[in-house]
Amino acid sequence: MRGRGVAAPWGVPLFALVVACGGGDGDGSTTDTVGEDASVTYWQDVAPIFYNRCVTCHQAGGIGPFRLDDYAEAKQWAPASAAAVEARTMPPWLVTDDGSCGSFEGSRALAPAEIEAIRAWTDAGAPEGEPRTDLVAPEVEVLTDAVTYETPSFVPEAEGGDLSAFDEYRCFRVQTGLTEDRFLTAYSVEPGVPEMIHHVLVITVDPEAQGAGGVKNKDIMEALDAESPDRDGWPCFGAAGDGVQPRGIPVSWAPGQGISHLPEGTGYRISKDDWVIMQVHYNLTNEALDGLEDQTAVHIRYADSVEREGHFFLPDDLLSSLQSGDPVQLAPGEASVTYSFDFEPGNFLKFHGAESGELHGIFPHMHQYGRKQRVELIEGDGGSQCVSDVQRWDFDWQLYYFYQQPLPLTQDSKLRITCDYDTRSAKDPVLPGWGTNNEMCLAGVFIVPDL
Repeated sequence: MRGRGVAAPWGVPLFALVVACGGGDGDGSTTDTVGEDASVTYWQDVAPIFYNRCVTCHQAGGIGPFRLDDYAEAKQWAPASAAAVEARTMPPWLVTDDGSCGSFEGSRALAPAEIEAIRAWTDAGAPEGEPRTDLVAPEVEVLTDAVTYETPSFVPEAEGGDLSAFDEYRCFRVQTGLTEDRFLTAYSVEPGVPEMIHHVLVITVDPEAQGAGGVKNKDIMEALDAESPDRDGWPCFGAAGDGVQPRGIPVSWAPGQGISHLPEGTGYRISKDDWVIMQVHYNLTNEALDGLEDQTAVHIRYADSVEREGHFFLPDDLLSSLQSGDPVQLAPGEASVTYSFDFEPGNFLKFHGAESGELHGIFPHMHQYGRKQRVELIEGDGGSQCVSDVQRWDFDWQLYYFYQQPLPLTQDSKLRITCDYDTRSAKDPVLPGWGTNNEMCLAGVFIVPDL
């Protein structure tokens, strides 16, 4: 059995480490309860939680490294499962979601009673209980009224090295066929070989815009593509490739996610001139996957028009400091190094002549040194409101989080973004950048102006 490799920048998920990939209806509840004196069993108390939250990934053929829909295997992994849910590293849901810092749609976070049930079952020796056949694993949903884009048939190869021992990040340009601008309103992803697909991003890029070093985005991507002429696509640990400046990331998918809808009445404009890039993170931890060919599809629902056009922003002053000639340096050898900056969505509203707007979603992003990220909304000279808080950053489980209720913005609004890094493994100062050994402090946001 192989050990697990560590992934690299701009990804979303990888390690289905020790339990739960998500799924279910996101309300944090199950139909079974556990009393203090009850005999907690797998089939009566724990299996409903696993089927609701975890089995999308942790089943035969799933991306999870073991099954939780099989009693014998679930019992073997009971201590690890209890530890993972208590630490809230699983199911993968990075933002604090107890109401103290935003409330989000489709939460994967387990309710305290569910965590207690798994722990009680484990401490009781993981008894089986009476087997049942009425539990059904959730099926992966696929949009039916959508345009489908596919990667080429592709055989991934692990990059190798300490940071991507069993992983490959590959970017493919897809031809949209758009003859006019349209609006993305929903999407789903259909992995070709689910066991190896750890995340998928769809990235829009203005090919004529400048990327790193003042070079046009299209020239950077073409150069990256030319480095491996015998293989489709190009390596892209940094979004659409190191040095490429993306316009937005409207699709971010992880296993078990199902169909994702932008907030009602909103849409994201995809220009007919955009280059649309699919980034796929392949994980080859399982040796049986070596040499398998994958073709993964993204289904996008378009609208010709929407009531309100939303905009994805990617504020990151740490990364932007590269352009100053004197980039920010994070001190090495420290358990906690923080960096903070303000992003002013109010300036965007002013530019569009909007007095107000709404913050609908947020996308936390750092690299391998990241440990925490907090985003606060500040109105003028007033106090701050917590809108996003990640206490245990995990590069391999990055998701876009949409609020149950959008947060109001004015022309005086600003977002204070604070990132916390653990640089104890670094011998030299850590510089910002797109690469694996660099860092970012990004909180992508989906903002809809009131026009």
